[in-house]
Amino acid sequence: MFALTNLFITFFLLLFIIFNILWLILDPLYGGFQFSTLLEFTNLSIRIGIDSISFFFLYLTVLLISLCLLFSSISRVSFEQKINNMFLIFFIGILLLVVFYVLDYLLFYISFEAILVPFFVYIGIAGYRVRRIHAAYLFFFYTLVGSFFTLISIFIFYSQIGSTDIEILYNMEFYSTRSFILWFALFITFSIKIPMFPFHIWLPEAHVEAPTEGSVLLAGLLLKLGTYGFLRFLFPLFTEQNYYFSPLVVMLSGIGIAYTSMSTLRQIDIKRIVAYSSIAHMNMCMVGLFSFNEIAFSGSIFLMIAHGVVSGGLFFIIGMIYNRFNTKIIHYFSGVVHYMPILSFFFLMLILGNIGMPGTSNFIGELLILCGLMYSNNGIAIICSIIGIFLCTIYSMWMYNKIIFLLPRFYYLVVFDLFFFEIIILITLVFLMVYLGIQPNCVNNYLSHSIFYHYSELFSIYTK
Repeated sequence: MFALTNLFITFFLLLFIIFNILWLILDPLYGGFQFSTLLEFTNLSIRIGIDSISFFFLYLTVLLISLCLLFSSISRVSFEQKINNMFLIFFIGILLLVVFYVLDYLLFYISFEAILVPFFVYIGIAGYRVRRIHAAYLFFFYTLVGSFFTLISIFIFYSQIGSTDIEILYNMEFYSTRSFILWFALFITFSIKIPMFPFHIWLPEAHVEAPTEGSVLLAGLLLKLGTYGFLRFLFPLFTEQNYYFSPLVVMLSGIGIAYTSMSTLRQIDIKRIVAYSSIAHMNMCMVGLFSFNEIAFSGSIFLMIAHGVVSGGLFFIIGMIYNRFNTKIIHYFSGVVHYMPILSFFFLMLILGNIGMPGTSNFIGELLILCGLMYSNNGIAIICSIIGIFLCTIYSMWMYNKIIFLLPRFYYLVVFDLFFFEIIILITLVFLMVYLGIQPNCVNNYLSHSIFYHYSELFSIYTK
């Protein structure tokens, strides 16, 4: 069984090395799907392939799954529980790779929904408290109900076209009435996954009750499934409908940014603070996507990637603190810098990344979104975004100050600082956060060509 845990970690570490090599050989000047392959199983043919957009989601998946498996291998649980946790994380990782790699709508939907099962089990068996059962059911049914609408859209697509291949769908036209129904069905599904206001209730509950690795996967990867669905289906397929419904989406996203940022100010659970912060950041990504400006559009995708790195690191930090103090209630903490100076340094770096400090990855994404919104003259969206950034600075620095500084509450408490593998996990994420903040073109050069390849019509209809 010990060899099995090493096999899980080794598999994803090898994938991580492969994706770093793939980053070097990926053609940045070609915006379409590369390394496309047709897989045939009896009467079923499925195409797989990646473009620059899906590549960086795949890269983020391999990175975070590898770190979660490593963190789970050093967790202080029974060996049997550790095996179960690592198997579920491995299974979730495989399904996520399928979601981002496949070019068939039906298989995308199957993998998209199959992720619910291992994650439901993972929260239910590895969560912190008895309330984890409630959180698991809330997560499962919220996302499952929304997915029924996607199933309806698949039937409509197949009945009209006779295929669920993505590139075939991109070249089809839909009747006006049917296109509005399809847009709304897909919008409900993906907005719940993001989540947008008012479908966000399930996320803070799931974050609080999930184990550390579950929270990292939720914030870093599962929320990105919603925005990836918008990028892969709604924007290429329904250009006019996106423009028609954009005021509604921007309004909901703006409310989501302001409401969740203000709600964060009164939270006492550290995980719930970061969870509400994740909702605000993801809604800011939606504002950028629906600004119909290529600068904000690119910034939104960049912020999705940056948010996966920063929020994943913050949840790892919270898990390391919980393993030593056995609580997540912020009022019980004080003077942690006296116990754990190394953790305090990494915590500061990730907090600066969360508030969008210049030199960090979040700063690039937020700056591009704000610049794009100014070009689009969307005053309400600009105001809501600035409010979200301002409030994020307030609650992030307040949380850091309350936990790290002041005088220690318990002088007799013996707490060890970070261990070797915990330092490796945080160094990896902090390095990537700073590298993307200093060298954003290593991502933007690839994204720009894929964005114009897939969404040029989206930008042109706005400027007409």
